[in-house]
Amino acid sequence: MRRERIKVRICVGTACFVQGGADLLLYGDFLDPELLGECDIEGTSCLGGCKSEAPDWKAPFVEINGKIHANVTPARLVELLKEVVHA
Repeated sequence: MRRERIKVRICVGTACFVQGGADLLLYGDFLDPELLGECDIEGTSCLGGCKSEAPDWKAPFVEINGKIHANVTPARLVELLKEVVHA
């Protein structure tokens, strides 16, 4: 049975964009083609993560299947997506 595609939204609000979100938009350069084939990826306006006062909750933010993740780097995005695929 085919699982649903992974829904990924990359924040491209100002804070996220300048703190690494722009790098995440180049996902085609660092995601394995097989992993990329499992995902629907889009840029989106602010996900609201910047409003948190938690000290470790920093941009850039990415939403994966409705869950927001902070401090996402290209390597971390790969890890997160692999976790979803292998769950």
